[in-house]
Amino acid sequence: MERRYTYGQQHRDRLGYAAVVVAAAAALVLLLMTHVFSQTLTPVEQQFVDVVVRQGETLWQIAKRHAEPGADPRQLVEQIRVANGLESAVVRPGQVLKVPVR
Repeated sequence: MERRYTYGQQHRDRLGYAAVVVAAAAALVLLLMTHVFSQTLTPVEQQFVDVVVRQGETLWQIAKRHAEPGADPRQLVEQIRVANGLESAVVRPGQVLKVPVR
C-alpha cells in the first residue's frame, strides 16, 4: 500500500532531515576544532642548557649571550630567573644556571 503525504507532513520530514544534517555537521566541526586546539595548545617541553656564571658576569649579559639575535633580553632574564627560582637578578661566580634554549 502506497503512503501519501500531505504538504505539512512532507515539510516536517524535510525539516527533520535538515536538522539531522545540521547536527551532524556541527558535531563534525566541534570534533575538528577540539583536535586542532589540542594540537596548538599542547605545551612544548622546554629545553635548558647549563651555564656557569663567570666572574663579573650579570644575568643580563648571560641572557644577551643566549638570546636569539635581535630579541629583547629582558624576557630571557625573567625566564632564567623563574627557571632557577631566583628572587632577584643577582648571580654569583660559579653558580650554575639553567638557561632556556629555543
